Amino acid sequence: MSSFAKRLILTVTAVPLLFCLIFFLPHYNHLTFAILVLIATVVGSYEMHHLLFKDGAKSEVPPWLAALLPLMQYLELAFLPTLPLVLLTFSAILLYGLAKEIFVGAKDDFSSTMERLSKTVFLFFYPALLLTFIIRILFLSEAKLLLLLLFLLVFGNDTFAYLFGMLFGKKSRNILAVSPNKSLIGFIGGSVMTLILSLLMSQLVPSLRTLIAPYQALLLGLIVTITGNLGDLIESVFKRSANVKDSGKIILGRGGLLDSIDSLLASTPFFYLFLRLIIQ
Repeated sequence: MSSFAKRLILTVTAVPLLFCLIFFLPHYNHLTFAILVLIATVVGSYEMHHLLFKDGAKSEVPPWLAALLPLMQYLELAFLPTLPLVLLTFSAILLYGLAKEIFVGAKDDFSSTMERLSKTVFLFFYPALLLTFIIRILFLSEAKLLLLLLFLLVFGNDTFAYLFGMLFGKKSRNILAVSPNKSLIGFIGGSVMTLILSLLMSQLVPSLRTLIAPYQALLLGLIVTITGNLGDLIESVFKRSANVKDSGKIILGRGGLLDSIDSLLASTPFFYLFLRLIIQ
C-alpha cells in the first residue's frame, strides 16, 4: 500500500471521529475531547521518552505523569480559574525529579544528573505543556468552530504540502538537510491553500465571521503555516538525533502519534494566543 493510500485511509477514519467528538459531545466544555487530549499526552510522552532516552536509560519521572498538565489545565479553567494549577503541577513534577536525583544520582557520582534533568524537563514540555493550549481553546466562545478551524488549517497545510510536493515538487527537494523529501513547491502550495482555507472558513461560517475579520483570517493562516512547518521540521530533528525513522508505530502510514501531531503541537499555542488577542 502506498504512503498516499495510508494517509487517505487515516484521514477518512480520523476526521469523522474528531468531527463527532467536537460537535456531538460538547458537554462540560468538551470533556470527551479533553479526555482524548489526555490519552494523546500519555502516548506522545512515551514516544518522546523513547526518543530522549534512546540509550536504554529512563527518566526518573514516569512519562504518564505528563497527563497531569492538561488535566490540571481543564480543572483550572473549569473550577479554579484563580489558581495556576498547570504551573504548580509542572513545578511539583520537576521538584519530584530533583528530589529523586539526591538518591539516584549517587549511582553514577551525579555525572549524568544534568542530562537526566534536562531531558525530564523537555519531556514534560513536549508534548504535554503544548497540548494544554488545546484545553484552553475548549473554553473559548465558539470552541467547536475554532477547534474545527485549527484542525482544518493544520492538517490541511500538511495534506496540501504533501500533494503539491508529490505532484510538482520533485525538482525542488533537498532544500533542508533535516528533511530532504520536503520541497519548496510543497511548502508554497501548502501555504497558499492554508491561507485560502482560513479565509473561506472564517467568512463562510456566520459564527466565525463575527469573530474573525478577513485580514485576521489571513494572518491566522500565515501563523499556522509558519509554525506548522516548523513543528514538522523540529520533529524531524528529534528523530534524526535519536537515529530513528518514526517516533512510534501506532498510526497507519504515519508512524507514531508525534509524527502526526508535530505541526499541531507547534501551531496551537500561537493559534490560541492570536485568538485571545482578537476575540474580546
